[in-house]
Amino acid sequence: MEILQIPDIERRALNALVPVGSAPSIRLGTLGPEGTSSEYIAQLLARTLGDRGGFQILLENTYEQCADSLTGGRVDLVLVAHAYPKINAFYMNPGLEPAAVFRGSTPEYGLATRLNFAFREELLYRDTVVSHPAPVPLLGHHFDRPVKLAIADSTSQAAGSVADGRYNIAITNARAVEQHSLKFVYKFSRIPMTWTVFSRRKDRK
Repeated sequence: MEILQIPDIERRALNALVPVGSAPSIRLGTLGPEGTSSEYIAQLLARTLGDRGGFQILLENTYEQCADSLTGGRVDLVLVAHAYPKINAFYMNPGLEPAAVFRGSTPEYGLATRLNFAFREELLYRDTVVSHPAPVPLLGHHFDRPVKLAIADSTSQAAGSVADGRYNIAITNARAVEQHSLKFVYKFSRIPMTWTVFSRRKDRK
């Protein structure tokens, strides 16, 4: 499966934003901290367009902070997953415009715990699972009972909350599992989804 699929018309739109030989100063903002699916896709995008100039990926704690950084001129572009429930706010923001849309598959998702945590499926229904809102529907497709949830700002933050002992189980991705020295106790899959790169509106620059 090809992880990143950028139609020719969208690739041309991205190329127009990143002129050949541009200085390594294109600042691409997206959701952090390190280990998020957003960072993963941003890195793939930067490598795909890397022959046109350098990218600096800047990570924010929330997508809303990314929007503020874009309108405030602290970044040049922002990458947002279409799975994010509040992405409509980006499209409605009069200071922003969609520059390109493409498909990119996330790292593998699953339920993760600490290495020394003895997981049993019944604990899933007694304990609290921490997750970013976007992948929560995965639970309903893999388990037939309700689960108590705590909400994190990102999948990487969810993994960190398990690593430091605040929670025992997280929905997170493979990169965050590795970064926070966790283990998968149940695997879902990669998630194929679409993404938008936003820029400042040309008449607002």
